[in-house]
Amino acid sequence: MENRKIYCALIVRDGYIIREWYGEGFTKDTRGNLFSVTKSFLSALIGIAIEKEYLGLQDAVSDYFPEFVSGPQEWFKEEITIENLLTMTSGIFCPANAGFNRRMSESDDELKLLLRLPVNRKNIGKFQYNDANYHLLSNILYRATQRTPLTFAEEVLFSKLGIGNEADGRTRPEWEADARGINYGGFGLRLSGRDLAKFGYLYMKQGIWNGQALLPAEWIELSTSRKVPAAEKELYYGYGWWNCDVSGVRTYYAVGAGGQFIVCTPQLDLLQIYLCEKNSMASKEVAQAWKETIHEFKEQGCNYGMDKNKERIFA
Repeated sequence: MENRKIYCALIVRDGYIIREWYGEGFTKDTRGNLFSVTKSFLSALIGIAIEKEYLGLQDAVSDYFPEFVSGPQEWFKEEITIENLLTMTSGIFCPANAGFNRRMSESDDELKLLLRLPVNRKNIGKFQYNDANYHLLSNILYRATQRTPLTFAEEVLFSKLGIGNEADGRTRPEWEADARGINYGGFGLRLSGRDLAKFGYLYMKQGIWNGQALLPAEWIELSTSRKVPAAEKELYYGYGWWNCDVSGVRTYYAVGAGGQFIVCTPQLDLLQIYLCEKNSMASKEVAQAWKETIHEFKEQGCNYGMDKNKERIFA
């Protein structure tokens, strides 16, 4: 990893950290902007909220915003569900993410801006990537639980994974929020590479962390499965996770703009984490690196699981 734009590369095999690298000035505690990897965390929170019966996967989006139903938002007449938002199949038309996100962050009523976006009826059920889906999910989570996504995450996930614990001197995780204090669903979470490794390993182990079930195994299966085909050949989207085959091995991953990755390859018990500097163009380089790593481990059949000299990610 010679590219200085890449400041964290971490590989976990069978629960052990087998490779860990940081760029100059960065450490295992350095938190980076996750950009769209945030969506994968929000998806997990939605799954937990469903398990706790705060909301339902097939709930209509309009159920959570009754004050807008009689307004000009014609798309409320459509049966757009929470699952449509999770899979980016809502038909919401928001083609220029960057421009829209800027407008939203400058607005004093982001929710109204979101709910005024047009919906193409013909595109409901078809994959069309945009952040508006997950920003709406964030608002739904808040209305269902009466907690901001960050507060809910600290209660049901972060505290249990040891992310931002006061006991180890860590400060509260950062998560950018709108003018009303509701954390954005599509971006804005800042965590360290090791934090991402804990989250990825939770998925690799079907939601079990140190013997405790934190996330339903059924939700992990749904989230990481091939729900809808994306524009790119042989690439699919689930609930905040991408899914493809690499060297003939099923792999699912979270990705953020500029090269933030959580890459899970369950068949090899292989987890990869990468963080890059903001606005870097390292994403293609990193994507090539993690694909080559999968190929390497598949061909060599390495097994580090019994190496007690290596650190365990959940220690």
